[in-house]
Amino acid sequence: MMASAAHFQDSPLSEPHGVSQPTPRHHVNYLMIFFALVALTVVTVMVALHRFDNELVNVLLALLVASIKATFVAVYFMHLKFEGKLIYLILFVPMALTIALVASLVPDIAHGLHHVMAPPPLVRHDASPLAPY
Repeated sequence: MMASAAHFQDSPLSEPHGVSQPTPRHHVNYLMIFFALVALTVVTVMVALHRFDNELVNVLLALLVASIKATFVAVYFMHLKFEGKLIYLILFVPMALTIALVASLVPDIAHGLHHVMAPPPLVRHDASPLAPY
């Protein structure tokens, strides 16, 4: 019994409260990430200037480039690359909800339903306001 208690005290999980060990320094080439984000911004502008006939293609290309840029920012600037596995589990639920929201809005955008929700009422201009019964 004493051997297991001594082993538990020597494990890294039994640090006293308020004491932390320095984490190893991870080298990230931030300059390359910056150039990648600039290149993706140029791609975004090029996609915006070249409009495709199908609006769904325009929206999906814009979302793809924006998702790649957001992934670079989250992984490297928010240091998610160096986190444990629990952070990815916490990230899964909001990401699934975001994808479900975007996927539910894409059909409306593709069919142009966001421009006209209901046709205007028909008005007869030849009718007299005081027409006899």
